[in-house]
Amino acid sequence: MAAEASRKELQLPRIDFSGVDTSAPGAGQWASVRAQVVDALATFGCFDAHYPALSPDMRAALFDGALGELFALPVDVKRRNSYGPDKPMHGYLAGIPDLTTAYESLAIADRVDPDRVRAFADLMWPDGGGNAGFCETVHGAAKRFAELEEAVRRMLLEGLGVAGYHDALGESTRHVFRMSRYQAPGSAAEGKGKEVRYGTHQDCNTLTVVCQHQVDGLEVQTRGGAWILVRPASPASVFVMAGNALRAWTNGRVHAPFHRVAVDGDVPRYSAILFAVPEFKIQAPDELVDDDHPPRFKPHHTSDFIRFCASQGARHEDKLQAFCGV
Repeated sequence: MAAEASRKELQLPRIDFSGVDTSAPGAGQWASVRAQVVDALATFGCFDAHYPALSPDMRAALFDGALGELFALPVDVKRRNSYGPDKPMHGYLAGIPDLTTAYESLAIADRVDPDRVRAFADLMWPDGGGNAGFCETVHGAAKRFAELEEAVRRMLLEGLGVAGYHDALGESTRHVFRMSRYQAPGSAAEGKGKEVRYGTHQDCNTLTVVCQHQVDGLEVQTRGGAWILVRPASPASVFVMAGNALRAWTNGRVHAPFHRVAVDGDVPRYSAILFAVPEFKIQAPDELVDDDHPPRFKPHHTSDFIRFCASQGARHEDKLQAFCGV
């Protein structure tokens, strides 16, 4: 009985968005889902979202089609995905010392609209050969990710009593859509066990939406230090997680969990991730600061915090506290 209770305690919240119309805030099951979202982000900093708007056909086209074509390209071609030294961790990533091994990832930054996706595809396939399907698939999936991110952000602000900030924050938020491949270590018959492919860290942004494909690997650390393997609760699952920008803006009312990616077996892991990156100053609104909740973090810009994190490497520590803690 004790072991069973322990397993239940370590299960991440699962929230059903099938009754939520992201284009109609307040309608349907909005209020009940909002309460679950606020509690999950405060307690765990993350949750499993049952999100059928990202359909099975859309997932198959993304992972079995678009990402397969993308990662089959030569490395020299994938390295064209760069946003310059002022935006570390934005473009092509591979072989980062002490943080990632046997991993590579590409990203479409700033906005995930048709023009940006087309520009990315033209960079990868300059002759235009066959990239119309890639553009349609990637933009369609990223749009669904962004709709969920916006709904979760709105629900959280409503739940905290600061809904009046939603539009301004949304106008100053950009999205980075990252497509990743994690190499499999090999089968148990070869003596291979689980290997870390992306080291322990917290996200720097406000919200992250993650979709795993077939192979699990994302692990989240609880406040108590235990690690939970994220297993999708349904074929329509995506994973939503808070980052340090949201933790700071809410004056610590939201938790930003440490997490990592570790894989085993002989099948590569693929994921698609949407990061909501704020371009506004991170400063808790007056409504979230009082005698019971004194200021936790100094005002700052996420771009400066990202550069700080990049300079600190893979040390497993609370970098937000080190950067701007009061």
